[in-house]
Amino acid sequence: MKKLFRTAAAVLTGTLLLSGCTQLDLSQDVEAFPEFNSWTSYGTGTATYADLAAAANTISNATDAQVRILTSDTAIGRLTPLRKKQATMGRLGDEHMFAYYGDEEFANPEWGPQDLRLVWAPTAPHSLMVTAASGIETPEDLRGKKVPKISANPSVNNKYDALLAYGGLTWDDVTPVTVSYSEQPEALKSGKIDIAFQQVYGASLYELANTIDTKWIGFDPAETEKVAALQAVAPAVEIEPFTRAAGQDEGQEDYGMIYSVPLTSYADLSETQAYETAKALQEHYPDYRDATVTTENWDLEHVVTMPVRVPFHEGTIRYFEEMGVWTPEAEARNEALIEYGEELRATWPEFLAQADTSGDLKAQWTAWKDTHLDPIP
Repeated sequence: MKKLFRTAAAVLTGTLLLSGCTQLDLSQDVEAFPEFNSWTSYGTGTATYADLAAAANTISNATDAQVRILTSDTAIGRLTPLRKKQATMGRLGDEHMFAYYGDEEFANPEWGPQDLRLVWAPTAPHSLMVTAASGIETPEDLRGKKVPKISANPSVNNKYDALLAYGGLTWDDVTPVTVSYSEQPEALKSGKIDIAFQQVYGASLYELANTIDTKWIGFDPAETEKVAALQAVAPAVEIEPFTRAAGQDEGQEDYGMIYSVPLTSYADLSETQAYETAKALQEHYPDYRDATVTTENWDLEHVVTMPVRVPFHEGTIRYFEEMGVWTPEAEARNEALIEYGEELRATWPEFLAQADTSGDLKAQWTAWKDTHLDPIP
């Protein structure tokens, strides 16, 4: 059965209307969880938002702090308030990686590589829902079907790329349909698209499964070549089982894409603000653990503590060290990622000075990195 979370006045939700927002003092040192926080996230109908709101609501009630959650369907929309210092951090999809490396839509003169840090990195299962009447059983069956291209969301589009790679398909084998991330459930119901990719516990997916028969199309971890093709496109993804999702029967198990959707900040967030946020998320975990299906993955036993593509914030590292979960291997990896990020940001102006800005900057930037920088550590 779906788990719900309770909302409270302490947690405010709004769309990203930035013109009237005040800049926050991200350098301010604190001695407890900050009295006011502004976080960004996916839309209110998603499980990504539900998890974040549950944690924020619990901490707010316990500390009398206020957390404003700003929602957006787009990667740029979730990151812009952080960049403008109108939000302290955001729960981001793979845009936290794309922005760090200046890839995808961040390969443009307005952005380029961003100096980001992970504050807390819970994982969550995502998968691909179809209608029971569609006849689609595996990714291979998507040939000729209507597959979403998610507007301004490189993270999710990367997962669709990976899905097609698993099935031995390309975008030339399917019919791309442009929709926003939150439009997918209704578009699937109306027949505008034939498949939808979301975190499997989203409220909108439960609503959809209550109105029409749906099912999850499967990945098989034993298909090692197909999984390797998927991970070549989306290297942070693991194929693992999930249960209790929208449309599943009691005890049913399907396989989906499991990866981190981390709470992320810029590096200039003060060490104490990151530390107190990480500390609060762990110390208040028992009170929000059962708020949603996936908040049980928000404690130190389950969150990612080894940096993979983006380094952790120094405040989080201090907390990890106090809790005995930060290793020499993690420290070495973190330092290597920080140094690589510094190289990326240092070479970006030189790249732009010689780039053809009327052409494909993404391809030019990729070629520049291959030529001028050592491989990613």
